[in-house]
Amino acid sequence: MSARRGGLFVGGFEAEAGAAVLMEALGLYPGARVEMAPVGVSGAELRRRMQRCAFVVLPGLSYDAEPQALVMAFAEAVPVIASRLPMFVELVEPGRNGLLFEPGSARELARRLAWAEAFPEKMRQMGECAQADYRARLVANWNWRRLYGERRRQARLHP
Repeated sequence: MSARRGGLFVGGFEAEAGAAVLMEALGLYPGARVEMAPVGVSGAELRRRMQRCAFVVLPGLSYDAEPQALVMAFAEAVPVIASRLPMFVELVEPGRNGLLFEPGSARELARRLAWAEAFPEKMRQMGECAQADYRARLVANWNWRRLYGERRRQARLHP
């Protein structure tokens, strides 16, 4: 397998996705290579792109977004550079399986992009930790029977 290079932005161009913040950050640090993956791309194509990139950029601004791209990145051993929103803070441990920055801060995102480009070996190690976290936290403890049983329990408690 060839060395992973550059980043991947997963999302649309609406304000909540944070594309404008990413564009501004790329203007501040033009040395970063970040490929865009539009919203309609298939799961197989997205997985193929993630297998080639060194990190995934999630500059989202919405507090109610689902971290599906983060989960897929972790499954593919790719660390993330994400905004410090509750759903990302819960899964990303800065310096271990990814990097965080303040939501809307293009300057701070540019710094994270520069760091990721400067330390590819550390990003690779973070990807390994991300995949281990995926297996330990998101796969090992999750199954349909457990999910179904929890939903039934909640339905009984809150009719």
